[in-house]
Amino acid sequence: MKRIIAAIILITFIASCHIGKMTSHNFAYLYDRDMLPFIPEYAIFNVSDSVTSVYYKFNTKNLLYVKQFDEKIFTAKFSLKGELYDNDEMKVLMDSSAVSMADNNNTVSKFITGNIDFKDKKPGAHILKLTFSDLNKNTTVESFLTVNRGNRNERQNFILLNSDSVPAYNSYVTAEQEFRLLYNNMKTNKLFVRYYNRVFPVAVPPYSVSNEKPIDLKADSSFTVSLTEGSTAMLNFTNKGIYHFQADTNQKDGFTLFRFDDDFPEITNTSQMLYPIRYLSTKNEYADLVSLKNDKEAIDKFWIENAGNADRARQMIKLYYNRVMDANRFFTSYLEGWKTDRGIIYIIYGPPNVVYKGKNVEAWVYGEDKNMLSINFTFRKLDNPFTDNDYSLTRSPAYKDGWYIAVDNWRR
Repeated sequence: MKRIIAAIILITFIASCHIGKMTSHNFAYLYDRDMLPFIPEYAIFNVSDSVTSVYYKFNTKNLLYVKQFDEKIFTAKFSLKGELYDNDEMKVLMDSSAVSMADNNNTVSKFITGNIDFKDKKPGAHILKLTFSDLNKNTTVESFLTVNRGNRNERQNFILLNSDSVPAYNSYVTAEQEFRLLYNNMKTNKLFVRYYNRVFPVAVPPYSVSNEKPIDLKADSSFTVSLTEGSTAMLNFTNKGIYHFQADTNQKDGFTLFRFDDDFPEITNTSQMLYPIRYLSTKNEYADLVSLKNDKEAIDKFWIENAGNADRARQMIKLYYNRVMDANRFFTSYLEGWKTDRGIIYIIYGPPNVVYKGKNVEAWVYGEDKNMLSINFTFRKLDNPFTDNDYSLTRSPAYKDGWYIAVDNWRR
């Protein structure tokens, strides 16, 4: 017991290092599947050298519809307010914008979309605070985004549009999907594309300390796409991999699209179900499972043996793969979210109780904040030309005992 307590104290100390300035706001709701319908999705596009447009999309499912005493219909009232600050200190307000909305149809849930604009001529990285409010519920959800201005290849100079010219709110596409890519420089008539056909390994446990290898930026192949009138290109990619678009090949930045499985972020077949079992199995055990010719046989074998019976196995499967899919939604970067450092912690431990965010860092707390018995994890943001959602866990051997306990709880 003394050894475990000592390990927890050391973990708390490790997590407190390298954090820097953090917000005091708890952002755990951003990684809560029950909050998914209420949290808007955003896409940022630098329309010009002076205007940034923020596209929003949210589901009406969790809005509160109220009928006033003198009205015959139920109405939801909501608003979105944006504040653009000079930097992460958030002391100088550069611009603000707001929109108020109402919806009278509560018979079916639907998506509401739109955009708000901000004036911003200053180069560099600025912080955009977005506050979405359900005015009937008197509840709000805050999101903090970074608006980047600078080189020609900045990813926010591009925006992905569906075939009907509606903005896409993620950066992955399917084999059958036709889409348009819009670039904000009307004088550019073509884009350079680097293609990477890579299979990346899954995350290692938090106690495994190893040297991180930088991503090999040498492309497997390259080609160009022509921009038509309006600086757009109609595209369709059938091959899985990473597609990195650039207006200037002398820089590493650009806009990146990903081709994962067609039903991503969902888990819909036995092949997709087999790989995440690696987090719960030993190396030899996993090798035996993948050696079986039938993926379903391997999955049933693992879960029923550990659960004890088929009914219990079904419960565990539902919980485990819901977390895998949520990890895909929250943490996908240049690889699937379940393979990432935040993904492995989320799948094994579940949603964190407390999430603090700072410049290029996240701190997760499992348990009560500032309690010595709580488990803390710190993730630092990496400079990655493919994504701004790549975070690396600060690992330590002190996590080993807690990790084995968490995995054993799954297996029991």
